[in-house]
Amino acid sequence: MVSHQPFCPFVFSMSSFSTGGPSVLCIMTNSSALQEIAALAASTADQEELLRTLLDRGLLAVRGNRGFIAVVDFDSGRLVIRFTAGEGWDKEKIRKRLHLHVGEGRGITTYVGATGKPYCTGDVETDQYYLPYFDDVKSELAVPIVDAFGRTRGVINVESPSRDAFDEDDVALMVALANTACLALTIEAHQKREEAFVEIGSELVSSPNVRTLAWRVVQVAAEVLRYEDCSLFLLDRDGLLVLEASRGQLQANVGRAAYKLGEGFTGWIGEHGQPIRTTEPQNDPRWRGVHCEIPPEDMGAFLGVPIEGRDGVLGVLRVLRRKSPFPWLKTEFTPDDESVLLSIASQVGAVIQNLKLLDRVVNAERMAAWGEMSARSAHMIGNRVFAIKGDLNELEYQLTQPGDNRELSIALAAGIRKGIFSLDEILQEFKDFVMATQLALTEQDLNDIVRQTVEESFPKRSSVRLEMTLAPELPRIQADDSKLKRCLAELIENSVGFQPDGGRLSITTSLGTSAEARKLCNLSRKRKYLRLELTDDGPGISDEDKVKVFTPFYTSRAKGMGLGLSIVKGIVEAHHGRICEVGTEGVGARFVIFIPAVPANHH
Repeated sequence: MVSHQPFCPFVFSMSSFSTGGPSVLCIMTNSSALQEIAALAASTADQEELLRTLLDRGLLAVRGNRGFIAVVDFDSGRLVIRFTAGEGWDKEKIRKRLHLHVGEGRGITTYVGATGKPYCTGDVETDQYYLPYFDDVKSELAVPIVDAFGRTRGVINVESPSRDAFDEDDVALMVALANTACLALTIEAHQKREEAFVEIGSELVSSPNVRTLAWRVVQVAAEVLRYEDCSLFLLDRDGLLVLEASRGQLQANVGRAAYKLGEGFTGWIGEHGQPIRTTEPQNDPRWRGVHCEIPPEDMGAFLGVPIEGRDGVLGVLRVLRRKSPFPWLKTEFTPDDESVLLSIASQVGAVIQNLKLLDRVVNAERMAAWGEMSARSAHMIGNRVFAIKGDLNELEYQLTQPGDNRELSIALAAGIRKGIFSLDEILQEFKDFVMATQLALTEQDLNDIVRQTVEESFPKRSSVRLEMTLAPELPRIQADDSKLKRCLAELIENSVGFQPDGGRLSITTSLGTSAEARKLCNLSRKRKYLRLELTDDGPGISDEDKVKVFTPFYTSRAKGMGLGLSIVKGIVEAHHGRICEVGTEGVGARFVIFIPAVPANHH
């Protein structure tokens, strides 16, 4: 008989090994099950299939009629049933099985999870821990899944309608299967981490903006790598570590929350360039609790690592976990967790360093463009001023002459006014070019921006026919609405200007496909983009000029300095989007713009 109290699975009575008896058959069955599971573990990369087969084969080997594998959800600290086998399972039974009876401290599954020891009972009716879920249960066996750090990762539970159904050999088998299950869960976690690294790497490569990059990094790190809250701080020019992105309660303080070097955990990491990993943050003398994702009294573990570049520390990446409601559940971060976070921080540091170099190149290019613009502007302004001076001199002369010079004076005044307006246009275009990438971002509806721009910019009595097709319920975008309106107004004005005898302008919005965004503009497949298209029946643009039209000072019209489409490109790219012209010469122009959508879980 098997004791109704917990016992060591390797303590058994030698009398059970009578020749040809049931235990010999049990050992043969158990050995076969272990061989089958071992062969599957060696041959499959599908850990879910392995876990499901492990439960099915184990249940058959110990002659049970029902079983399940529950795994620990480290965010909530609860055991969650992931696989079931055998008779009688439905959603309601699974839901009831999820309850851990925290206040009562009861339940065999909970007990095994709490103690990390196997438990077997041959008579559930007299067992102090058993809680009834199925009417036919007489015997129950549960074994813990414990990892290399001594943490309970889950529990395997099997039941039988017969009394004293399980013996020491069955316990030994289930312990062996639990070890295999732990290996499968560990491999699965590593696979998810590899996927996370690939996803983060994709975001790093495709995002030219540090804040967008930072936000995606904390999302992936928290969700895929099971960090409850995650925040990223970057060192600014004043020597402050400023919050760039956060998944927790600090999200509202992005751009405002900051630490001085040496202040608190975050400042200490930034100053010393070394990680901090602790289970009792409040008891550490370096702790300050200035900005917390989790209330200090609920904080169970902290891990922070430096983000380093070639020139030293660039920032700090930190993650936290809450205290578990169950004292037995270990929530501390492991050395493996620290290694993973350091790898992420290393990737982020390398890309930030590259972005800084890219900014220098872009700034150098813009400075060169500004230099050229200044020279061209000086020439154009000089011409206008020369004409204005000539008109003023003539006007002054006419005012000193006798007779009626009214008509000539009016014409001269009109010329002066026209020259001043031309100067104003040149200066405004110059200002627009300089300010194109300086945005004040808020969440916006792209369709609203299109409607407002058309209302304000499309000529009311134009001979050009306007067609608008705006897709409903599009995701929102992060945008500076005044800058996007400036961008669209320029494209509308160009289209109308190139169709003086009438024609058509079609404006459409839609949810872009990742394949087209990748093909046309080399954008990330991981992101969701909104697509804005403007198509007309004008002369179109030659293949040779498709790239030139976006460069400063290129123009095919006498008006302006040729900065219009360069400003448009700057505004779109400042929104982390792309614009391209894909029309056909002689048929019409076709401008396609992709702008990233705000992710659904942004809030």
